[in-house]
Amino acid sequence: MSDFFKTHGVNVGEGRPTAFRNADDIYQDGTLPMCRDSSGKLWAISGISHLGHIGMFCGSCPDDLKEVYPIQMLFSTSHSDYAFSGIRYPEGVRARGSVWPFGLYICPKTNRFFCFFHNETGWFGLGTAYDALGLCDTPHYDSDFRHIGLMHSDDEGKSWVFDRWVLTAEQPCFTEIYDPGAGRARGQARGRICLGSGDFSLFVEPQGEYMYLVYNKVWVNTETSAWEDCDVYLARTRKRDDGLMGDFVKYYEGSFCEPGNLGKETAILHRAWHARIAYLQKYGQYILSYSPMQPSGNIGEVVIDELKLRTSQDMIHWSEPYSVLREGKPFGNHYAALAPEEKEGSPCVIPADDFVVLLNHNGTDVTQYPAKFVLKK
Repeated sequence: MSDFFKTHGVNVGEGRPTAFRNADDIYQDGTLPMCRDSSGKLWAISGISHLGHIGMFCGSCPDDLKEVYPIQMLFSTSHSDYAFSGIRYPEGVRARGSVWPFGLYICPKTNRFFCFFHNETGWFGLGTAYDALGLCDTPHYDSDFRHIGLMHSDDEGKSWVFDRWVLTAEQPCFTEIYDPGAGRARGQARGRICLGSGDFSLFVEPQGEYMYLVYNKVWVNTETSAWEDCDVYLARTRKRDDGLMGDFVKYYEGSFCEPGNLGKETAILHRAWHARIAYLQKYGQYILSYSPMQPSGNIGEVVIDELKLRTSQDMIHWSEPYSVLREGKPFGNHYAALAPEEKEGSPCVIPADDFVVLLNHNGTDVTQYPAKFVLKK
């Protein structure tokens, strides 16, 4: 097990604005997805389909990313009668709701852009939205169901085609309390239930052959209206260079062996919200950033908006948490991403000691902070 933070700490500098801001109609709601193409350009995709717009950004490093155009989705969202090209969730229920882009990958040989996105059943369904209890305008204690979808673009992110649903929890996306049109399929029993697979980030190995979805499963209780757990899981697929995207395989009981849709999964970390992995090249180990989760019946108290870091040699076994401070006080926000400041190389790799931290809350501006690993005195 890595002991990096026994010898090292983190210094954080003064925050500064980024191009991801409400004033420009961008409402980032999750960690920022970035990827570098084979020509060296750094790309990012930011926004939400139901609020403002989703934009493509381009530059050389996080500091100079600028929006180049709003995207166009060549499929509908929202109402279950027509959303997502009529492609149902793997559970057989009609898909509905919005697109939250959380992962970006660019094929190195074909320049096809792939975007992995978060989707929920309880928001912006135009009368068809539902949660664990039934139809809703907004979900009760955020108890709606998550899936991860995939879309692709062949014109550098200008227009996008919906492909399929790539990640689904083992548990079905409905309960015995309300049937959203599942037919003879059986929903989760009332009480402790799982809200599906989502709230994720993407990690692309710098030298290895895989890319990973680092995702959450949230557990709530329909009897107490409380969030009970929020754990982190891994699923992976091989990197390809032919413009195609393979299926994902989940980590379960020591190996990657279960299907991405409806397969079983084993948590790699407990009570951690929106985890994100990067590789520390200088130190030869992985680092994971997240905000801690605490059980609560008040949805506003579930996530503690403080940045925690852990390190690992294998992405499965993680060190004890390191709490990041700035000027002696807890530092962080609802969503936190560590990224390199360099103008070349993968955004998943931090080459040396200097890096940046990108922070935001639900639909807020993204703020960038310079940071540095330092030896403890």
